Amino acid sequence: MACIRVLSLFPLELIRWLGRRLGELIWFGRTRMQKSTCRNLELAYPKLDRAERRKLGIESLRQTATIYMESGLVWHWSAPKIDRCLLSIHGGDVLTEDRNGKGMVMLVPHLGNWEVLSYYFASKGPLTALYENRRIRGIEEQVISARERHGGRLVPPTRGGLRTLLLALRRGELVVVLPDQVPARGNGVMANFMKTGALTGTLSHRLIQQTGARACLATAIRVRGGFEVWFDALKDAVYDVDPVVSANAINAGIELAIARAPSQYQWEYKRFRVPGENDIYR
Repeated sequence: MACIRVLSLFPLELIRWLGRRLGELIWFGRTRMQKSTCRNLELAYPKLDRAERRKLGIESLRQTATIYMESGLVWHWSAPKIDRCLLSIHGGDVLTEDRNGKGMVMLVPHLGNWEVLSYYFASKGPLTALYENRRIRGIEEQVISARERHGGRLVPPTRGGLRTLLLALRRGELVVVLPDQVPARGNGVMANFMKTGALTGTLSHRLIQQTGARACLATAIRVRGGFEVWFDALKDAVYDVDPVVSANAINAGIELAIARAPSQYQWEYKRFRVPGENDIYR
């Protein structure tokens, strides 16, 4: 965490330059991340030739390394300084439109810089989001503190945390869910993603069905000098009572967002892994 604080003192483009160099080391070091990236790109873009996938893979790891280098921006920069990096907002009216008292489930895939969105959402009103337990108490507490300093509330994926999400939605507030993490068995369904079956979480579906909340997808795409924030509507099928139909609608929305900046998706994550089945990444 100390090194992240130091990085927050650097100019944005220098931080990004360092991130790109780190990403190249990860690629050429033939790391686990590099191997997972290659496998995912084979599954997601089978029509690309080997040279094209290699080019996309290198750039993907540059972008992934950059988000970790950029973490200090949101965790330590002042609000006005972060605001200056938000160069454009597309579809942001969705946060202020009248929802007749209904809450909103904001789906934030691992694309671009999702840390920036935590700041932006909290600046617009009450925010509750799930967080992943890092299993290292000292780091976990510091990360939570950094992420909550702009006003958002983080809750763990426990029964109590899920109850907090439901209560927030019933108050008409905003709840953030990461829709592209591989869930534990029993908490997901197989749905289409990049024309391949992928185990997809059903948390968003349960929240929507139990509260009548609206749903939207948001990303912060990295551009020169800052970020472009995009809010994308999802197909009405996201509200279907069938969790598979809903999951397919969510994945279709993620695919459209990825098409905006394919290299900025976190391709090193084992998205097509199915717990309890043969590991296709070996």
